[in-house]
Amino acid sequence: MFSKEETKMIDLGRTSIDENFDEGVSQALDFLTKIGTGYLSQKNELEAGKMVISIREIGKAAALQGMENAVVNAIRALEKILQYSIEQNTEGTTIKVLLSFGTIGKTAAEQQMEIVAKLAASVLGENGNKAALLKKERETIAVAIGLGEIGKAVTKVEYPDLSGNTAICISCLGDIGKLTAQKSLEKAAVGVELMLEEMATAAMQENLQSAVGSIVDSIEEIGKSAEDEKMENAVFQAASALQTIMSSAGDRYLNAASIAAKIALESFNELDIINDEANLKKTHMIFFE
Repeated sequence: MFSKEETKMIDLGRTSIDENFDEGVSQALDFLTKIGTGYLSQKNELEAGKMVISIREIGKAAALQGMENAVVNAIRALEKILQYSIEQNTEGTTIKVLLSFGTIGKTAAEQQMEIVAKLAASVLGENGNKAALLKKERETIAVAIGLGEIGKAVTKVEYPDLSGNTAICISCLGDIGKLTAQKSLEKAAVGVELMLEEMATAAMQENLQSAVGSIVDSIEEIGKSAEDEKMENAVFQAASALQTIMSSAGDRYLNAASIAAKIALESFNELDIINDEANLKKTHMIFFE
């Protein structure tokens, strides 16, 4: 249950969005941010999580209403809570915030709010690198999911091929993926590869050949880093993703992308893990268990 004051400010945020009243949204976000960090100082993650969800929903609603400044303010509010959550080592809240960036960024991308989607992706990319370096695997996976959601959304609205936010999402996922492999975070490495594969599927549906080629490069680099660290499941997932891309791209006559995936795949063939259903199930269980 929310307190009366919390309910009042949440309602203010929603009403202000309906009325396109930026100042009212700002007031509600400031209040929820302050209350959220207060709960974190008390290690009350349950109540802090409610504030995060409320800010996320305000940000999402503002994106649907086309209120760019309000959405940016929601992202900034979540950043403040994230920083405090990291300092307090409250992992559950940190993960909620990271996933919220993905939700808001995805909605912004679908509304063709390029600047907002870029901001959300950039915030996720920066925090994904930090989480991977600190070997915080669950947080890194949350970042991968968020970036993947934004990435899939931007491929459907951006033109020309590999423009702005599509490239940012691929680049951020690729960098994080390599770091997770180098830090022996196998579940996170598999998660990044899965998100890149989903992005490739979305890009192929839009015939974005350059984007698919860039994703292939990222998956190959992650797989090679995983191979150096002897992370069999991450290597297998890279090879499996490349095989799927090669086949799907060929079916769609995206010949350059299909050839790029084939060349990348050949370097993994000697491991004799391609088309191994048992390995595929095992890899997905590692990520989703």
